[in-house]
Amino acid sequence: MTTAGTFRLDGPYENVFLNFGTRGDRSSRTRPMPPALLSFQELEYLYSGDGFAARLIDLPADEMTRAGFDIEGIEDGEKIEAALEDIDALKHLALALRWANLYGGALIVALLDDGGLLEEPLVPERIRSIDQLRVYDRWQVTRWRKYTDPTDRRFANTEIYHVSPLNGIPYMVHESRCIMIDGAPLPDRLREQNEGWGLSRLQRCYDQLTRMNAAHMWSNALLERAQQGVHGIPNLTGTLRSPGGEEMVRKRVDLADRARSISNTLVIDAEETYELKSTPLSGVSDLVDRMGLALSAVSGIPESLLFGRQQGGLNSTGKSELENWYASIGQSQHTVLLPALDCLVRWELYAAGRYTEDYLIKFAPLSVPSEKEQAETEYTVAKTHEIYSNIQALDPSEIRSTLGHMVDGLDLSKMPEMRDEPAEDEPVDESANAEAR
Repeated sequence: MTTAGTFRLDGPYENVFLNFGTRGDRSSRTRPMPPALLSFQELEYLYSGDGFAARLIDLPADEMTRAGFDIEGIEDGEKIEAALEDIDALKHLALALRWANLYGGALIVALLDDGGLLEEPLVPERIRSIDQLRVYDRWQVTRWRKYTDPTDRRFANTEIYHVSPLNGIPYMVHESRCIMIDGAPLPDRLREQNEGWGLSRLQRCYDQLTRMNAAHMWSNALLERAQQGVHGIPNLTGTLRSPGGEEMVRKRVDLADRARSISNTLVIDAEETYELKSTPLSGVSDLVDRMGLALSAVSGIPESLLFGRQQGGLNSTGKSELENWYASIGQSQHTVLLPALDCLVRWELYAAGRYTEDYLIKFAPLSVPSEKEQAETEYTVAKTHEIYSNIQALDPSEIRSTLGHMVDGLDLSKMPEMRDEPAEDEPVDESANAEAR
């Protein structure tokens, strides 16, 4: 029971008979603990040795950059896209996204030909070319100096990075020459303890990842023990007590196992027995699937993509699951990938001497409908147009203008023009009819 002036920390209800909400309630003693962040060595071991962990890291990065992009609103946008292809922009962006997912952050250092030094602020108008892009993970980068002016919009952000390549001499670089890609979101206090970087994607999935791998490991152990041989030896206790009896029994058992594995036939004494006991495996696959479902839920990656299998059950195609996944990837493209890509496009426009703000970066669709889905969509649109035409909401010329230039390979530009019928109260021009005759 609580006394006046005290507050309960484990809920508002209490039952002393059932030990519910009291000091004897074991479930009420569960408390959150500070997480032990995985070191970069542990993250690298997971990525290089665990295929599921690698898929959690690679799949989002590959999906975000898989379909490519287009630049609209400027003349010769293809030349800017070609210039970005020359420096392998998407390849470096995908690598930076991958290391940001794994380590909690990554930095792209651009070697820009603008006449300035790496530690000096960039002057975009002086850019003549982008010579190279370099990608570093967060453990190779130190936030050397921050902006200290409270009136500056960049206050408390990093001004100078100290980069320590694995092979090479460390150097300083100004943040205006870099593209920083952060890891998973992290509260500010924990972020400060993490040296200003985000969280690895594997950190929140680690418990589910280890449980799922343990489930596979123990399932394999159960398969090895699916059939257990039980060898009955008469007077076994007395034999073991006699001198050399233990060695004799061991040799007898080894001989029986060897004979059964080689010839699949076992000859034993009439008083001995040999029986195979089978271990039931029912429910094991359901348990392993539940572990995989938990990993999919925590990581946000659909089971069909994470494990490469089709969804089971009647009328279950996993289409809605994939649609949610593509929607999530599209959101990440606009919040994470777009700012980085926009920075590279802006630098290339300055280098080409054609900088303008009137351009649009548009990502290609992540999912392309099949021919069957496209035909069903066109049929639905055609039925809609038919209904609008029947109720006279649209006339044929208006419907024709919405069809576009080509429909299913039919060149509409070669079709004759539609002539509107004259209204009932509109006089008919007989002279025009006579000229036509």
